[in-house]
Amino acid sequence: MKQSSLVMRPKLVCMLVAAMFAMPASADDAVLPEVSVKSSKQQDEYSSYAVKNSKGATKTDTALVETPQSISVIDRKELEDRNPQTLNEAIAYTAGVRSEVGGMDSRADSYSIRGIKGGMEADAGISNLFQDGLKLPAGGMWNRATFDNFGLERVEVLKGPSAAVYGQITPGGMINLVSKRPTAHQINEVRIQGGSFDQYKAAFDIGGSLADDQSVLFRLVGSYNDGGSQIKHNDLERTYFAPSLLWQISDNTSLTLLAQYQRDKGGATFQFLPYYGTVAFNTAIGGRLDRDTFYGDKDWNTYDREQSSVGWEFDHRFNDTWKFHQNLRYVSIENTYKSVIGGQYSVNQAVFPRRSTMGVGEAEGVSVDNQLQADFATGDLKHTVLLGLDAQRFNWQNTRSNGTATSLSLLNPVYTSAGTYAMTDAWRQDADQKQTGAYVQEQAALGQWRFSLGGRYDYFDNMLANGLNNRREGFNDHAFTWRTGAVYLFENGLAPYISYSTSFDPGLMGVGMANNATVKPVQGKQYEAGIKYQPPGSKSMISAAVYELKQDNRMVTSGTNNCPQTVSNNTCYTQVDARTRGVELEAKTQITDQLSLLASYTYMDSEITNSSSTTEIQGSAVPQVSKHMSSLWGNYAFTSGYLDGLSLGLGARYVGDAYGAASRVGPTDNPFLHTDGYTTYDAAVRYNLKSLGYAGAEFAVNASNLTDRLFVTTCTGLGACYYGSGRVVNATLKYNW
Repeated sequence: MKQSSLVMRPKLVCMLVAAMFAMPASADDAVLPEVSVKSSKQQDEYSSYAVKNSKGATKTDTALVETPQSISVIDRKELEDRNPQTLNEAIAYTAGVRSEVGGMDSRADSYSIRGIKGGMEADAGISNLFQDGLKLPAGGMWNRATFDNFGLERVEVLKGPSAAVYGQITPGGMINLVSKRPTAHQINEVRIQGGSFDQYKAAFDIGGSLADDQSVLFRLVGSYNDGGSQIKHNDLERTYFAPSLLWQISDNTSLTLLAQYQRDKGGATFQFLPYYGTVAFNTAIGGRLDRDTFYGDKDWNTYDREQSSVGWEFDHRFNDTWKFHQNLRYVSIENTYKSVIGGQYSVNQAVFPRRSTMGVGEAEGVSVDNQLQADFATGDLKHTVLLGLDAQRFNWQNTRSNGTATSLSLLNPVYTSAGTYAMTDAWRQDADQKQTGAYVQEQAALGQWRFSLGGRYDYFDNMLANGLNNRREGFNDHAFTWRTGAVYLFENGLAPYISYSTSFDPGLMGVGMANNATVKPVQGKQYEAGIKYQPPGSKSMISAAVYELKQDNRMVTSGTNNCPQTVSNNTCYTQVDARTRGVELEAKTQITDQLSLLASYTYMDSEITNSSSTTEIQGSAVPQVSKHMSSLWGNYAFTSGYLDGLSLGLGARYVGDAYGAASRVGPTDNPFLHTDGYTTYDAAVRYNLKSLGYAGAEFAVNASNLTDRLFVTTCTGLGACYYGSGRVVNATLKYNW
């Protein structure tokens, strides 16, 4: 694979990380106000599940109750209490979000927001995963980024189109991961964790000031875990390190440097499983398959990923009106994937037909976002105007090879390895993607009214080359997206709102379109109305939203093989129109000083409204969309007597039934591959050891899917069904000082 034209990854990251900590310990021109420093322990005592402000939706520091958009924030307090091990688990209690859509998958997360897929899903198109406000690349089939939750301060889920400030993106919504960064609060924490499948983890979080005047702050976050997984013969290992440095250059100027390195090694828990034996009873084996059985090749089972990033956030205030913010990041991802997976499967077989596959990919790129913000008033009308110019360039290469493999017994698998397989390249891709966008946003306040209006113009240029036949194809286009909304703030904390927003996505590159059609940009638009309730002085946020989301030119696989030669593969695609109407209820509330609750309910009615395809049937429900979902989590902390320091958490999550396909690809009694709904339970017990004389120490036990419920997340074909995660129990001992 050719060397990228961009800077080289490992040396650059190491040099910049070293440079971060070579910054001066103080600045002569820095005259800072006095800062009151609290310990991290004191800080946690006043934290709650409800978050008041977020920059994710508007790129300005705006209260959630004043933002005319549905937003859910999973803050550090919630991450600590529930201790989710993956992003899928972190967002599982969020209204409008379905997690683990593609089942257990150690490669990356798969999820959908308002019925539109993201994450690892191949037909999701562009990435809807952001880190610190900048998009992450999604180049190549399996080359996706993922992050250790221990390194995150919060997870922001923005629902509905956000293209007016972020550019090309799927209309269902986006996820913004906010990294831990330096604070004036001294942080000293170490923890060890052990649990199911002999998986062990050690982590540290150290931060504070390097200067007496607190003009230079630092933070070091790292973790290492190793052990088994839910699928036999699959070990998983991760190394994570994220240093950051904040330099307060003057009263009006600051620079924050952020770096991250993550290495994942091990196997791939993702498996194509047969319909008969998971969803339906398999008469040939007399039952259903076990969740933990491995159906691959122990010697041809690898998923290794190395990802790194380095960048900065620069802030400068010119005067009381104008301030400037720049956000820049370089990111690199490399992966190697080898697996023996399920092949063509027919009814009630006792053997598992298999095939071998291999993928090697790399992606790297630079993103920059420049923002100029003005805060001023004209009479009684207060304005926050944001002018932005951002650009991104991602280059990625991806090679996929396919081969054959022997069949395996479903009941008594005997692993005989071929060692290596005769692989044939299916595609060798080299892509270059560029996007430049200019945007403007006005947020106005008049009395108790809040108004917002924003628009954005994007130009993008995509090029894809095939190394197998030296064929190149590319396209460039432009798009305008916009949104508007209004909120009224009642004095009792009620805030009803309405909004309208649009989005666009250029569509998949390098795919064959049925009947030689041309790929059209995927466009979205949404009407939303809702109400938020945040009683003054409370630690609660309750919200309700209703919406209609339309997606034109949605990319779906086609049943026909009438496709021209493409630069990627021979899979045929077609485009359809779809719409989703939904209701979302969500509460994050602290009822008393001891009792905190999370609750959500989701209703989604989806339909393919227009299709010329003979397979994707007009009037069918959108695949993998559950009409009903709900969740409830409660945490009670004892604060007196012998139980002082003890807290108990208990949660339940329900995901309703859904269809796996909008075409008749299943058996005659289940042509659209309907799967049943399921309920799982989570629990947590934590005990602060201060009453035993160990101040700062805490012991916790967390369990997900407590009853070890066996369930199928979705089925997209007779040989493509996926189990969800089983029971996982982890014990954690952490110490703060």
